[in-house]
Amino acid sequence: MQTFSHAQIEQFKRKAKLNKQVSAIPHSQALDLVAQDNGYGNWSLLMKHSSMHGSPGPKRARPKFRFTRTPELMRLALRKVPEPSGIDAPRRVDFARQKIDDISQAFGSAPNVVEFAIDYMTCLLTVPRFRLDSASTAYWEMRSWLPYYVHPVEVDVFLLVNRHYKPVGQVGNEWAKYEEFPHLQTRITGDSLRRFTAPGSSEGYLFNDGCPPWHSRADAISYLSRLHKLSQLLKGRAGQTPTPNSLNS
Repeated sequence: MQTFSHAQIEQFKRKAKLNKQVSAIPHSQALDLVAQDNGYGNWSLLMKHSSMHGSPGPKRARPKFRFTRTPELMRLALRKVPEPSGIDAPRRVDFARQKIDDISQAFGSAPNVVEFAIDYMTCLLTVPRFRLDSASTAYWEMRSWLPYYVHPVEVDVFLLVNRHYKPVGQVGNEWAKYEEFPHLQTRITGDSLRRFTAPGSSEGYLFNDGCPPWHSRADAISYLSRLHKLSQLLKGRAGQTPTPNSLNS
């Protein structure tokens, strides 16, 4: 099958984003349609075989994906989206969710996910009035883009998942094969999970339904603190990204 360059992948993403807006479909579905047009069953398979993941030989590091948003734009993201109109218009909450981009393949690594989440929360906390509604894009961004649980996939190997137990960054509810997201996996050993686990939660959970970061400013600050602890852990030896051989051993 054909392998695509970084420039081609970016072009595909722009096409999917346009299709999403024109057809009013989830971003993940728009990406899958672009992949199918180019000979792959879904977007994950296309990305797996793209040059962004490297060709046979030494594996190239994926670039970091940065969170870049001003406090002014964050305030806009906290507002409810406009009420959709039309006979077949989706519910306002669903309309807000459809506006969120799938960024699960954009991250360079598990530590990059945590750095992104730290920057997101830091920006969010600059907004004086902390209030999130389920009809806002920020609400769905937090549920989709931020790590909720460090999910075990192998002995001492974990995958960062969002509130919907999908790979961090995935927006839709489509079935996801965790093995297709090696860049979101990390190695953690020993009792290190306890360092960032939310009080009252099972090991590896950064928050629970009683303290989600979109609930209150206090919960957001506590979550940010746990993100910093996880970030420090992943920067050390315990947070090394597993190699393909280690995943199959």
